[in-house]
Amino acid sequence: MARRYWNINLEEMMEAGVHLGHGTRKWNPKTAPYISTKRKGIHVTNLTRTAHFLSEACNLVFDAASKGKQFLIVGTKNKESYSIAWATIRVRCHYVNKKWVGGMLTNWSTTETRLHKFRDLRTEQKTGGLDHLLKRDAAMKKIDA
Repeated sequence: MARRYWNINLEEMMEAGVHLGHGTRKWNPKTAPYISTKRKGIHVTNLTRTAHFLSEACNLVFDAASKGKQFLIVGTKNKESYSIAWATIRVRCHYVNKKWVGGMLTNWSTTETRLHKFRDLRTEQKTGGLDHLLKRDAAMKKIDA
């Protein structure tokens, strides 16, 4: 993998508030290496480490995009939903900007089988495959789309 250096400015990260983490009461001890200090009840993130890992993440995304891989961008906060939709449509990515179904990625095998079943039901409904079933069974399988 070729090494690329991205122009990540620490001052811009500071202005954007990247350094402000979660409250000191609600935190995961695994994040300790990434916390530089505590101030006014908030953990302050180590920006030099953040910039380094952000640069590595940019390299990974750049390499994947150059190989033609597809991306799924997830951002479900109400304030960001419009910007996520706009940016992802612009770069032709898949996105989720509304309510996210819990476990959709971590339980992908189940999600994938349900999607296949939904696709099969839709094609069966379009081709008239539900016509030979009893009225009650067809109503249970019918998709309102």
